Amino acid sequence: MGGLISNQKIDKKMRNYARIVLAQDFQNVLDIDICCGNFYIMRNNKKTLYSSWRHNGCVKNKYLNLNGISSSIYSFNDATTKVEDFKRDEFTTVKLFPRAKIIGSNDFEKLILSDEFDFDVVNFHLMWMTDKNTILKALKKKKIPYIITVHGAYAPNLIDNLKKKISMLTLEGNFLKNANALHALCNEEKVYLKDLKLEMPIYTIPNGIGDVEIEKIKNSNMLENPFEKEFINILWVGRIREDKNVIGIVESLKFLNKDIKEKIRIHIVGNGIESYIKKVNTVVKNNSLEKYVIFHGPKYKEEKYQYILNCDIYMQPSFSEGVSFSILDAMICERPMILSRQTNMTYFYNKNFYLMTEPYPEDIAKAITQLSSNEELMAEFSKNSKKLVQEYFNWEKLIYEYIDMYNEVKVKND
Repeated sequence: MGGLISNQKIDKKMRNYARIVLAQDFQNVLDIDICCGNFYIMRNNKKTLYSSWRHNGCVKNKYLNLNGISSSIYSFNDATTKVEDFKRDEFTTVKLFPRAKIIGSNDFEKLILSDEFDFDVVNFHLMWMTDKNTILKALKKKKIPYIITVHGAYAPNLIDNLKKKISMLTLEGNFLKNANALHALCNEEKVYLKDLKLEMPIYTIPNGIGDVEIEKIKNSNMLENPFEKEFINILWVGRIREDKNVIGIVESLKFLNKDIKEKIRIHIVGNGIESYIKKVNTVVKNNSLEKYVIFHGPKYKEEKYQYILNCDIYMQPSFSEGVSFSILDAMICERPMILSRQTNMTYFYNKNFYLMTEPYPEDIAKAITQLSSNEELMAEFSKNSKKLVQEYFNWEKLIYEYIDMYNEVKVKND
């Protein structure tokens, strides 16, 4: 049932079967994540919660509810001092909790142990945080199964340091070992999860994109083009941190020949780890690349899509990814792309919608040169990308894979 995503359509009989089974076996699903304080944005005197995970969680929440399943989202939040509700949209109200105490009781743990907490399955989206370990004992006491969606957090290059190695032997290892199932976003992620030699099942279901994103894109067409049209505008969107390889993007400019370099402008959209942002700025300054690299800060909703829609090439040469929302956004916006093999899109490489690169400056420069000088290839990539994302990453299809996963975990735990 839950497993590799296929391009086969789920017929009406199977959809109805899924609904009948769910009505008998489980009704309530809970997503738990951590949302850092900088995801709070003030606009027009209204507090708005932004996060790529949170948005995806809300879209999944919508489709679960449309299929008769009660789905909720709870989040630990750096900026919250008391339990509060945040209405995200007509389908979703996120319940925000203060960060949990490492030692002693906390609001979240008390809630789990209360009669009010009647979820059948809990889906964790937070790794390497001490918060979750304070509530695992309560979940076990209530005999509520939990799934971990790993989001690339256990990639070998990300756990190869002393602090995380110790955590894998203690708190994080305990969290993983006691899970009822793991959820990988792609085949590559499933491979290294198997290497951890854990005994629970591993489901492979990618992130999705739905009608909410498509509506945003339509609305964004009313906004102005943020780029100067005389240049080839290459865009990167995301959280600026080491594994996203923004320094590699910047340093690739050093390997371009002069004529191509003068035509190129690299646009960085997002915020991130302050110490890494300083390193990126230092590389830009030390190599006199200020006119070639433009930082735009974080962009949200329609404004973000306007940047994606108007770029000439979307680039993501990461060292590590799960299934990137930014890549899915670029695909639905029909943008030609340069991606590293570590973005986990190699399964679809023969679909001819992106140019693959290794995540090193000289290789990135070669990819920029090849794609930016070939308008016919760029047009082909653009045409194929939207078709592919609608076929493989459509929430209206993916939701039934999630339903299968939750149902199987609940049944096995009974």
